[in-house]
Parts: sequence; structure tokens; C-alpha cells
Amino acid sequence: MNIMLTRYLRAALKFIRPKIHPKQERSTQAEFQFDTPSLALKSETKTRFHLSLAERDPSRLLVILENSLADAPQDLTIELIGPGILLHDTALMLYEELRNRAPVTRLHMRARTCLVDGAVLLWLAGDTRSMRADGWIQISALPVASENSGEEVDGVSTLIEAEEPAQTDLRSIHSHINEWLPVQEIAGLRLFEKDLREFGVLDDAKTSNQLAALFHAEATNSDSAIRQPNVQI
Repeated sequence: MNIMLTRYLRAALKFIRPKIHPKQERSTQAEFQFDTPSLALKSETKTRFHLSLAERDPSRLLVILENSLADAPQDLTIELIGPGILLHDTALMLYEELRNRAPVTRLHMRARTCLVDGAVLLWLAGDTRSMRADGWIQISALPVASENSGEEVDGVSTLIEAEEPAQTDLRSIHSHINEWLPVQEIAGLRLFEKDLREFGVLDDAKTSNQLAALFHAEATNSDSAIRQPNVQI
């Protein structure tokens, strides 16, 4: 009898006692940093933009760059998407925009396409650079000028009859690229990842590790040479 009474009481309590749901974990203010949300998110977020070089309208390309640089992000990655060919004048315009970015913006340029001439210049404008594993860059050679053309190099006045406007712009591109690469040596060549690593223009993790290992080896050798006692004969 007592057993039956106990069962009835337990059954009755199930209807009377409210169901207790498992507690859900709530995010604390510390996790979302509600005190300064905009500043915290801006400092921790890395901004990335795609720049399609297939776009033929220079004004649209310029707007994309202006928008990507407008808020002066601390870390910005611009990925170049192909085909990697630009009009020389357009490339020079976009290059100027990249070089005039805010000093606080650390720019990484990633080439997801192969690059030619002016597109190479945009890639080099970054603080650091990376590229697709099977990518390459190409710098066109300028035509050989005749001795009587009267043309000058490095921004000095040139006779209109001496060269086409595109060639004059290509000279400007060569002049800028010369800051990173020896144009006279590589003009007319197609350079792949291995070549660019030798010139030191790739700044991805692999290159950084290789440089760190090289500096460590040189430091070790120098330290060993200093500690080695001089032997007099």
C-alpha cells in the first residue's frame, strides 16, 4: 500500500514540478568586448579585397582601391585576379593610389593570376607579397631606340615621333619596378616563384622561414669564428 501511494505521489509531482531545462551558456561582455566594440573589431579584423584586372573601366578599378583604403585599415590584403594585364596608364594611376595609402595600413598583395608589366607594378606596391604556386610575372622589353631618335629616359622629354605613348608609360613602369627588380636583367623573361624568391620580393611564411634559417646559420658561424682560439705557428 505504501509503495502504491509513493508511485501516485511521484506521478503527481511530475505534473506539478516545472521542467528544468539545461542552462545555455551565455556570452559574457568580455567575450564580445561591449565596452569598445568598434575599435576592438577593427583592430582584430583583417580586411581583404579582390581586384579583378579583367575590369576594363579604370574608374571602377580606382573606386575599388579607394574604398579598400578609405578607412585606413591596419592590415589589408588585396588579391589580384586575372587576366593580369592592364593598360600602362591605368596601372600607373592605380599604383599611385596604392603608394599614397595611409602610413598605418600594412598592405599585402597576393597574385592569384600571372602578371604582366603594369600588373606587376601593383603587386610590388605592397609591403609584403605572395603568389599562386604556379604563377609567374613578365616584364616586356622596350624596343631598341635608334641613335637619331633623340629620346631620353627617366622622365625627360621625348620626341613624339620617337615612341608611342604606351612605350613612354612602359618606361615609367620600368623605372618604378627598378626599385625592387633589375629591369634590364629580367626584361623579356618570364619569372616564376623560384626566381622571385632569389630576388627577395616574396614575403610569405616559407620565405620568412628560409631567411630566418639563413640568418641563424650565419650568426652561428660568426659566433664560432669569434670563439675559436687563434693558433700561432
